[in-house]
Amino acid sequence: MITAKEIDSRMFEQAKPGYKPEEVDEFLKEISASFKELQAQIAEKDKKMAFLVETVKKFKQEEEDLKGALIYAQKQSREIIAEAQQKAEQIIAEANVKSDEIIGSTSVRRVKEQEAFDALRKEVADFRTTLLEMYRDHLSLINNIPGLDEEDEEEAEEPVTEPIEEVSEEPVV
Repeated sequence: MITAKEIDSRMFEQAKPGYKPEEVDEFLKEISASFKELQAQIAEKDKKMAFLVETVKKFKQEEEDLKGALIYAQKQSREIIAEAQQKAEQIIAEANVKSDEIIGSTSVRRVKEQEAFDALRKEVADFRTTLLEMYRDHLSLINNIPGLDEEDEEEAEEPVTEPIEEVSEEPVV
């Protein structure tokens, strides 16, 4: 590629008939100036292009970094969600086991309490029956006691006319 300096330093031989050397020199100076300006613009554009290329490289690197970070964040979020689900399932399972234990122990305790209550009811009923029998026996014995005086004898001869309340065998709750 030809440079502006080469254009400026270029010399031509004069020949007859030909062009006026002053016009040719003037034209070469204009071409040289334009060429210098174009070279300056190209250099400036090369600098800008180099800067833009470097900027694009940085953006591409940042893009790659962001993609990597995003992929890492997605992976981490999946792992965290999976771990949280696993812990939730474990907590639920433990809670179910604990509630089953509580329900089981409560049921066993209820059965034992019911058995104890039923036994106590039977004892009360048995005690009541025994007490009533003793009461009847005592009344019978009292009615059979011989009297000491006539008034007592008359009273003793008369049986007790008050009815004894019949007690059912059902236990009182």
